[in-house]
Amino acid sequence: MVSYFHKTPWDTEFYNRFLRDRLPQKLFDMHLHISDPALVGERIETDDWAAQCCNSMPIEDYLEYAKSFYPDQTMELNALPPVSSYLDHGACNDYLARLLKEKKISHALMVVRPDWSAEYVDQQLEKNGFAGFKPYPDLVSGKKGSDIGLFEFMPHHQLEILNRRKLMMTLHLPRAGRLPDPQNIRELLELRERYPDIKIVIAHFGRSYAIDTIDRGIAALGDRLNDYHWDMAAVLNPAVLDRMFAKVNLDHVYYGTDLPVFLWHGRRRWDVDNYHNLSREDFPWNTHEESAEKESQYTYFLYEQMKNILDVLDALGAGKPLAEKLFYKNAEALMTELKKEGAK
Repeated sequence: MVSYFHKTPWDTEFYNRFLRDRLPQKLFDMHLHISDPALVGERIETDDWAAQCCNSMPIEDYLEYAKSFYPDQTMELNALPPVSSYLDHGACNDYLARLLKEKKISHALMVVRPDWSAEYVDQQLEKNGFAGFKPYPDLVSGKKGSDIGLFEFMPHHQLEILNRRKLMMTLHLPRAGRLPDPQNIRELLELRERYPDIKIVIAHFGRSYAIDTIDRGIAALGDRLNDYHWDMAAVLNPAVLDRMFAKVNLDHVYYGTDLPVFLWHGRRRWDVDNYHNLSREDFPWNTHEESAEKESQYTYFLYEQMKNILDVLDALGAGKPLAEKLFYKNAEALMTELKKEGAK
């Protein structure tokens, strides 16, 4: 476990006051990265704040973290491999395949490099029981937010395999413009038209952490918004959550944490078109813009996310029944459907 992970009395109080009686008893994390530290190491990429946080999380560490985060809940997860460009991705997939075989996890996606053949990825899906793909733009560009086409890092010969098998992929959108980028919109629509049987889960609400981004993304997709599925990983902004919950098919929304990135205590503040992380722990990106006294009142970043989700649901008059869908039932339904397809 990372040295800076620790549970404070304030974390316990925050959980008891704001979360314990509002959370469903069963939770399902659809977006977190499980990895073998021997494969990942502790590389730090100074131009990417997330890479400066924890990058490696073996299943044993995750189980210990989960005891702190979720003391009264049972957890299910859909494990993703790490996606940094310098890794041996075949070995990372093998680690998850072993965890599936040993029943230490019940669901996982495989990372896909664009140069892998259709035959190879089809074999990996068949042999290991992966629920689908986790492609990533950095595997081509080496840089987050690069101006790179979706079909450059998720090529057609691999998409055809996934479509035939009627499986899923968790898609991290490229380009600095995020969800509303015009080329991203065009490619998302082409992806949906050409591959109707893939369950397309767009990660981080399309990397829409600020209200301007989500508003323009919703407007750009229009009535096609509900052709896709969405995960909430790393989304804390109540305005963004409110906007999406009002617009999207709530059967297609999933809870996600993006662990191990968010093992720290902190919160976010937002501009109209950007976000700023605030953390108690020391990272190269952390400027400690608030006082030590204010930082002492930071709780787990994940607790801030959970509270914001629950608060928005309460404001909508939805409360716990809808929380049960977003935190568990939707994911369970999707993964059950995919397992049935895989058994055919």
